[in-house]
Amino acid sequence: MAFTPAEQEAIAAHSAALGLSADVYIRQTAADRALSWQREQETFHAMAQRRGCTVDELVQRGTLTDNSL
Repeated sequence: MAFTPAEQEAIAAHSAALGLSADVYIRQTAADRALSWQREQETFHAMAQRRGCTVDELVQRGTLTDNSL
């Protein structure tokens, strides 16, 4: 994976501020985002199941609101 110079600078600065190597920072960040996405998908699936619809039906415009969670 290739990062732009601006992305490389931002990664280097943020990872240094956190006291991590860039490789560890990238791995942890990717894992955090993937796990967050997975939890979100599981939540949508559970909500749709409770409402008797599909996830696609649940997230159609106007169906899912902030207070649904």
